[in-house]
Amino acid sequence: MKGLKEKRMVKRDIKTVANEYHKASKIGGQTQVKRSSSLWLRMAAMIILGAMMPLSFSPFGYGFFAPILLALWLLLILSESAKRAFWLSLLFGISFFTVGVWWIRISLLEFGGAPLPLGILLTFLLALYLGLYYAFLGYLMRKIPLALPLRLGVIFPLMGVLLEFVRSQLLTGFPWLSLGYTLTDYPLAEWLFPQMGALMASFWIYWSAALLLLLLLSLPIFRSVNALLKDGSKKSWQRYSPSLFMAGVLVFLIGGAGLFLNDKISPKGAPLKVALIQGNIAQELKFSEAQYYEILATYFQLTAEVAPNVDLIIWPETAVPALYEQEVALGETLRKLSQEEKTTVMTGIFSGQGSVIRNSVVAYSDQLRSRDQRYDKVHLVPFGEFLPFRSLLDLLSGMIEIPFSDLSAGRTRQAPFIIKHEDAGEAVTTQLSTFICYEAVFGDELRYLGEQSDFLVNVSNDAWFGDSIGPWQHFQITRARAIELQREMVRATNNGITALIGRNGSVRAMLPQFEQGVLEVEVVPYSGITAYSRIGDFFWLLILWGVGGLAVLLFRRRLG
Repeated sequence: MKGLKEKRMVKRDIKTVANEYHKASKIGGQTQVKRSSSLWLRMAAMIILGAMMPLSFSPFGYGFFAPILLALWLLLILSESAKRAFWLSLLFGISFFTVGVWWIRISLLEFGGAPLPLGILLTFLLALYLGLYYAFLGYLMRKIPLALPLRLGVIFPLMGVLLEFVRSQLLTGFPWLSLGYTLTDYPLAEWLFPQMGALMASFWIYWSAALLLLLLLSLPIFRSVNALLKDGSKKSWQRYSPSLFMAGVLVFLIGGAGLFLNDKISPKGAPLKVALIQGNIAQELKFSEAQYYEILATYFQLTAEVAPNVDLIIWPETAVPALYEQEVALGETLRKLSQEEKTTVMTGIFSGQGSVIRNSVVAYSDQLRSRDQRYDKVHLVPFGEFLPFRSLLDLLSGMIEIPFSDLSAGRTRQAPFIIKHEDAGEAVTTQLSTFICYEAVFGDELRYLGEQSDFLVNVSNDAWFGDSIGPWQHFQITRARAIELQREMVRATNNGITALIGRNGSVRAMLPQFEQGVLEVEVVPYSGITAYSRIGDFFWLLILWGVGGLAVLLFRRRLG
């Protein structure tokens, strides 16, 4: 009897254990399903948040979206493992840049002749490369063993701006959609950009996102998240102390830079009367030999309307799709026009001979050819004006039409143009500097222009990107250069956006896109050099990291 009872007890125990395992497996399965569904929801959220980031930039102009979206991105990755934070952040970055630079496919497909799959693949690969910067940032935010207030308030903005800087340098650089540009339409840009530049001003977007998230985490609804993240701050005010300390020191330093390194920016002499010619030549016809003389006729007709009334006439980038050295007759005609109408004509044109061809701007203002002034583009467009890693990518050049893949770069720090004109019967001399199209993206390379220029000229051809958001993003970037250097700027383009930009980045006059026209404006020359023109990006990067390192040393022990 005793043995029978023992057998029954063993059977019951086995049954009980089996039931418990059965229940546990159900609960475990439900947990796994919940975790799986939670991951899919986070992935979807990453795609949505990333896709909304371009709304912070032109033409939409919702700059305040940037810190909000970054704060939500951080909130979703901070409770994940470092590995998962990397992949989720990569998804965020890919979505951001796929939507933000989708217009590149227009030049690849419509004008480059790339097959549809290849055009889509190349656009995706660019977005993937750019997305890796956010993936790395997300990974670091989970991996660095510091208390949350230090990671968010100090490390996040420091690493964010460092990665923006690396992106502006690596592989010839592509700082497109750097977060500092979201400030361009706000008064804060008028204070920040002349001191530290638009790229370094990205720091404040990352910093604002971090502060916003710290405020969110202080709400009762996020108490469980706080416990999970091991905040480290014993009192509520401590969570903000590192970020506020760093911000306070930086505001003091930026104010000091403005006080001691900024010259007084003031008008210099009489305004110049300038005419900007927008030819609106279709991109597919622009480099056609059969259309060459018709293109020139268009520019001469538009020029004839204003030639007697202005001091300077500007045609856009590669308005003359020929070599300066070979177009002797054209040069003579433009010099004669300049002499008779007492004006200067600047035009985009190619220059060089043999295998050395450059994208240039030439100014005709005298009967003597030897007195023509020229600027050669320095920072060329990869895959557009030159083919990097040519030995590896020759196959690609056979699959896509890259019309100017062998252009040569000009030398750095070229001399300004000297424009002679009259004011109330007296001879006046004004200095201007020009830069071409894509060069507008590299503020640190152009900062020396503030030392030698009374105003700025940008020529461009954004017809490559059709009726998309690309030209508007480019225009916003160009406006930031005017604010950094505190110079008025005229911008002449093939089909838009042709405009006069004030030294505060405001658009003072503009032609409609995709229309032929002439924009007559008065440009005020200015003197004085900004702090950013003197010291540039790298110096500010060192300052930011120096202040950040001090904040970590001061608060690490207090926050645990």
